Amino acid sequence: MAPLTKASKSKIVTNDDRQLRAIFDNTNEHAICMLDALGRIRSWNMSAQRLTGYAAGELLGKNYSVFFSKEEARRHIHKAALAIAVKKGRFVSEGTRYKKDGSHFWARSFITLVEDGDASAVSFTLIMQDITRERAREMKREEYIGIASHELKNPITTLSLYAELLAKRLQSDSDKKNLHMLRDIQGQTARLVTLVDDLLIVSKIQGSTLELHKSLFDPKSLIRKIIQDFRNNSPSHKIIFTGSFKRQVRADKDRIAQVLINLLTNAIKYSPRANKVLVHIGRAGKKCTISIQDFGPGIEKSDQREIFTRFFRTDDAESGNVAGSGLGLYISKEIMQKHREQLSLKSVEGKGTVFSFTLSTA
Repeated sequence: MAPLTKASKSKIVTNDDRQLRAIFDNTNEHAICMLDALGRIRSWNMSAQRLTGYAAGELLGKNYSVFFSKEEARRHIHKAALAIAVKKGRFVSEGTRYKKDGSHFWARSFITLVEDGDASAVSFTLIMQDITRERAREMKREEYIGIASHELKNPITTLSLYAELLAKRLQSDSDKKNLHMLRDIQGQTARLVTLVDDLLIVSKIQGSTLELHKSLFDPKSLIRKIIQDFRNNSPSHKIIFTGSFKRQVRADKDRIAQVLINLLTNAIKYSPRANKVLVHIGRAGKKCTISIQDFGPGIEKSDQREIFTRFFRTDDAESGNVAGSGLGLYISKEIMQKHREQLSLKSVEGKGTVFSFTLSTA
């Protein structure tokens, strides 16, 4: 085979460029553009033109913040997205993006870092997908879940009240056999109440209507109260509270209580062969840190990446060994993100798991 000449090499590069350009322009479902290091648009495919209404000539050289609302642009959300892409290599988000005529669509966006050989010379690919219909279906589904949850809660509350009245009567009559069965009914009713509450919160999270009502409170007092409730209802595990923290925190007290309850419930549920759970409070800089440690089998590394996703359940849960809906950790993570705080885990297989979260001080 004859060696390639300089001219033939040039021709091959030209052909490759044409093929890439053809792929670039004929990707119908995704708007694609290249950005420079500052977020200015360098190239633009036809799908992007169809989606946004802008012709390439109108946007080349302009910052991609043109697709954001004025408020988001003023808060430099676009710059923060590029910064994360530089740090992590990729940034994925969903949100409202704006067209040339002022109308908007719901977009799933992917920003990927491209290094041009020189680490200091970077650029980005921006891919936007119109998911307006998908988002509308999701919102309709979540609305249905919210309505159904509200409708379920009323009869469950009534059942709980009647069960409690009957339990008091049977207790006064010393009818232990029927009292035991009634206590089982109360336990199952309590599980239903928890599930309905979780579904309501999930519907609010998915519909972006979860509100926070922040106030100042002593986190130690809240933890002690919740631990006492667990000691009364979960005698199988000794809950040990350690550490010290002398300041108040600013957060939604009820939501933080829910996170604590979820984490303690999981710690007990997933360590049936252990007999204790450790709760620790401390300080890291200006943050209050709270951790819940169990001594169960731990979480497999492959599961750790998915553990905070909605409806995710470990193999033990899926096999029926552990009851649960797979919503507790998802809800906890969303609550902490709403607070702009961190919820993380460290787990060693065979030794247990530690879930930790932070709270801002007053």
